Amino acid sequence: MRQLRLRCPRFAICFCLLLGAAVQSHADPLNIYTEIAPPNQIRLPNGELGGRAVDVVREIQRRIKSTDPIHEVPWARGYRELERSPNTMLFLVARTGERNAQFQWVGPLTETAYALYVKSESTVALASLEDAKRLKSIGVYRSDARDQMLTAAGFTNLDRTNDAGTNAKKLMADRIDAFAASSVSVHGILAAAGVSRDSVREGLVFSRVQTWLAFSKETPASVIAVWGGALEAMKKDKTFEKMMKVGAPN
Repeated sequence: MRQLRLRCPRFAICFCLLLGAAVQSHADPLNIYTEIAPPNQIRLPNGELGGRAVDVVREIQRRIKSTDPIHEVPWARGYRELERSPNTMLFLVARTGERNAQFQWVGPLTETAYALYVKSESTVALASLEDAKRLKSIGVYRSDARDQMLTAAGFTNLDRTNDAGTNAKKLMADRIDAFAASSVSVHGILAAAGVSRDSVREGLVFSRVQTWLAFSKETPASVIAVWGGALEAMKKDKTFEKMMKVGAPN
């Protein structure tokens, strides 16, 4: 009994320290950012955010009792905040080799192919990225993974825009020769621009990636663990699978 009495205070102290650390790690709000990128992040008719990825994030928040709001911002701004600000999360973010060490990750949520898209009637034939470098111009969404990948590969013919739909419009107006997009997002990009899917064809697949929830490096490890645990639980109980099937592109 004497030995037990000696250990109890130590146990109590350790427990309080752990509890205090956990409370402290959740004391600061998490800045959550996303963009409109159908079908994973969409604007609902009532003006609110929706879509598969948004639903998954909100379900995680429900399970971990987080009430931090999701802010819709232009991609470049969200990415800048992710790089510079502590306690920040951005979704969905392609986990590439260049980005891997920059952030902390929870996921994956989706897998997609990155490709260059050209007009259906175009005579452009692309067998490699070297072929694509010879195009007059390629539309890219500023600061996203495709912009970063092609820039790192030595492309000097990139036409950057802050609105992915603008790339589709430029392509149809012959202002660019191709634009870069994912196989998942291209449907929404074309629809938002009023361009039919049949008007555009896949010219070259240049990468395949997974998309994740990305957290800034300064976000506490305990926060990453809680979010990751909730997502894994959703995958185990099939909630994640059901949510990601809704609104999936054909």
